[in-house]
Amino acid sequence: MDWFDEQIETARRTGTSSLNLTGIGLARLPGSLQSLTALARLDLGRNQLSALPEWLGSLTALTRLDLWGNQLTALPESLGNLTALTRLDLWGNQLTALPESLGNLTALTRLSLGGNQLTALPESLGNLTALTRLSLSANRLIQLPARLGNLTALTWLDLVGNRLSALPESLGNLTALTRLSLGRNQLSALPESLGNLTALTRIDLAGNQLSALPESLVGLLAGEHVASAPLQAWIDGTRTTVASPAALDAILEHVPPGGVGLSSVDSTCSLFISLSGNHSALMWEGDGDVMLSWGPPPPGAPPGLTVADLQDALSDPWFTADDTEPMAITEEQARRAGHEFLRTGRRPANVQWIDKP
Repeated sequence: MDWFDEQIETARRTGTSSLNLTGIGLARLPGSLQSLTALARLDLGRNQLSALPEWLGSLTALTRLDLWGNQLTALPESLGNLTALTRLDLWGNQLTALPESLGNLTALTRLSLGGNQLTALPESLGNLTALTRLSLSANRLIQLPARLGNLTALTWLDLVGNRLSALPESLGNLTALTRLSLGRNQLSALPESLGNLTALTRIDLAGNQLSALPESLVGLLAGEHVASAPLQAWIDGTRTTVASPAALDAILEHVPPGGVGLSSVDSTCSLFISLSGNHSALMWEGDGDVMLSWGPPPPGAPPGLTVADLQDALSDPWFTADDTEPMAITEEQARRAGHEFLRTGRRPANVQWIDKP
């Protein structure tokens, strides 16, 4: 009995609920796996699987299935039998299409399909109304089904690196979205309905062919829909309530070398400001992110741009300029960012941002 058979036998005998077979070089799934009917989690990432057997659909207790980093070109229809699944990871395969039965997985909250070769999505994807995160980056999608707008629980939608030239108006129904990534597509226009996405904290539009934005989205990115609220200012451990532009100016006039931290009353987001002439800096914390300022948006750049990391920023023409020090901003730009935070309660848009390396 080899190592793999021992793992299967031990799992069957003990009734284990989790089996990790990541990176062991599997080229196919042996039928002995069928006996593990109690499995709730199965990790098969980074193997050499090029196909999945139909019997995989008999493991109906599965709540999480990881198949990332394989060589799958298609999925069996029986995958739709795994109706208890809450997470399915198929990132980094060679899928060119998805079965309609995928729409049966209505318990899914996370679905990762990035890094494949998909050109279209099944209409049944619109059935997955429990999804909160959907990754479709680095595929070959040329259009999106209108029913994508049914996924109203989505908070994160990643469509970076496809071939989209237009978006359905129904995308404006996704009013729970906090992150929308549309970079590196072929978009020349955006639907007005995107202005309905008032929960957005991050939107990536870099690398498209946009010459203008819908008025509704311009207002959204400027934070016009957000009501002003007091902030808490922290200087050397002392807290002060800031409720007006004049009060904020008074604080910024006496910023110590250690800087000043501004936070929302509920402490869900904060802006740290360091004033040092033309070498001032900002740091933003919110929605689980720590982000650094990257200088003012260059002329012609669409508003609200963000980039994933420092390497992308350095290679993206929107985020660099000749003879500049991109990380540094002026005191005036830092002050404006503070006032924008006070006015909107959102991450300031007068500077660019990158995730902290």
